[in-house]
This record gives sequence, C-alpha cells and structure tokens, in this order.
Amino acid sequence: MSNTEKRTPGVIKDPFLLVTGSFEPGHAEEFCNSEPDPEKRKLANAELNYFRGNTASASAAFRELSESKSESILLAAGLGTAVASLSGENVFEIIKLYNSIKTLYRMIPQNDPLKDTANPLIIYFNILLHNFSEISFPPTGTDAFNVDDSLKPMAFYAYSHYLTETGDIGRAVGMAEGALVFMKKPCPISEIYISLIISRDYMLRKNWDKAEYYFRNAWSIASPDGLIMPFAEHRGMLSGMLEKCLRYEERAVYKRILDLSNRYHSSWVTVHNELTGEKISDALTAIEFNVASLASKGNSNNEIADLLGITVNSVRAHLRNIFNKLGIDSRKELDKYVL
Repeated sequence: MSNTEKRTPGVIKDPFLLVTGSFEPGHAEEFCNSEPDPEKRKLANAELNYFRGNTASASAAFRELSESKSESILLAAGLGTAVASLSGENVFEIIKLYNSIKTLYRMIPQNDPLKDTANPLIIYFNILLHNFSEISFPPTGTDAFNVDDSLKPMAFYAYSHYLTETGDIGRAVGMAEGALVFMKKPCPISEIYISLIISRDYMLRKNWDKAEYYFRNAWSIASPDGLIMPFAEHRGMLSGMLEKCLRYEERAVYKRILDLSNRYHSSWVTVHNELTGEKISDALTAIEFNVASLASKGNSNNEIADLLGITVNSVRAHLRNIFNKLGIDSRKELDKYVL
C-alpha cells in the first residue's frame, strides 16, 4: 500500500466514484466535478465519458492515471482502460492489460480491504467478457462481499447477471428486484445495470410487458445524463427491446447506440474467444446477430418479427443467411455462436 494513501481499518473508498456514486439523474457531471481530489475527479470524469459513449476520451484519461501512487486508482485505471478499449483499440493489448490487472489483484494481500472492494469489479469485467471460468462467488452470494454499502448494488448486479447466464433466472430476478427495492439511496449507474438485467430475465421468460417496464426504467435514469454505454454493452442480450423502445422514439440516440455496439461487439468477440477458447461468430451483421440471438432463445419467427419491427419473411430470409454463414442447419446450433 502506498504511504500516501491512508485507509481506515476495514473500510475502503470505492475505486470507481461514478459507478458507486449517489446523485439524482441529470446531475452526473455536477457530481463528478464536486470531488475535491484532482486525481479522483479525473477518474470520475473518465467514467462519465465512458458511460456517455466517448470511449476514446475515457480510455486516454484512464491511461493518464496509470502512474498514480494509489493502489485503488491504479486498479480502477487499469479496469477502466480495458473496458473503454473494447470499443476499438488493439484487442491483444486489452488481453495484455487484463492479465496485468489480474496480476495486480493477486498481489493485494488477502486481508487488505482493497481486495474485497476489487472483487465484484473484477467479477463484473469477467461477466462483461462472458469469461465464466474466472468467476467464483462466495457460497452465500453477495452477503459475503465485504464491501462498502455504495458498492453493494453493483455486486448485486454482477451476481444477478451471473445467475442469468448460468440459467438460474428465478434467483436472478429475485435478487435484482430486491436490490432495487431495498436500495438506500439513488445510485444511477447500478440502477441502470440492474434494471437492464431484469429486463433480460423477463425477456427470457417471454414476459414482454415487464421486460419493457424495466428497460424503460433504465432509460429514464440514463437519458438525463446521456448514459448510453450500458445499452450498447447489453445490446446482444436485449435484442428486440432496444428496437421496441428506442428505434422510433429516440432515432438519433438509437443510431449512436448501434454504432457503439458494433465497435464494441467486434473487439468483444475477439477478446472473448481468445480468453475462453469459444467461437462466438463475428461473421453476422447487427440485424443477423439480433435475429440469431432471439432465435437461439426459443422465440418464434412471429415473436422475432414483432420485437424487431420487421416482417416474418424478413426473419426467414435472415435465418437462411445466418445458417449459410455459420454452416449450420437448425436453431438448436445457434447457441455457440451468439449470446
């Protein structure tokens, strides 16, 4: 631990200020600039740039913090650079950076509070990459995360997302909805992510009304500050809901989310495949990926058409192209190529 950083025994201030920050929607910039410490203020604004989709500016700002003498700032800067770089930089540099982050994390003593604080953030990054072999939760879930209250909502999101991806939808919904109900104060970033994973869960259950309700809840929190990146990150998981809620109501924003998502997806696929040995396809167009993702979850052609706002004949044509590109014969084979 740096001699310049003082810690209260058993307590650690969270590395990501905006992610764990409490402020009213529409006041994110004001919140970031209210931080008196220049280094932390720079970190918070780098986070804000990322969530607004200004990924190049965010990545540059995170990199500038890589010489910090604070371990918590160093960890946040490394994770922030890796996540922001997924939208366009050299993917093998991201993998190198990811391995450096893991090395730094392992070097933190087991009884250091920073270890506990970093844990859900490391888990979040691995969930983002669908790199599940690197994830292990305490037996009692988030109850065992020894973190400050401000980080617990993001820990709940990480665990709920993990449960969703491992097929335990009931527990995922219960945990995520409970986190929103019992949140002690507004924490917009966590609320956005939690609402999006609940929307995903209800989509998997084909409860479209509730899926739309939680998607719109996320958007109502995000839109006053222009926080569009969570929607770009989750686009593959929310194929159809993004189109239903934003395609016609927020045309310019929808187009920007698609652009961010396309850049993000291209790098994400390469990093994911390299780290996991899987072969998620990078051969599909955006609309093909959406159709394939929905088809892989058991949705009928009519349901896919309704969600994406296209005709049933268009769905059939896209599926023919998808099967040809992937060299497969049925929907049952789609799972290994999409999310």
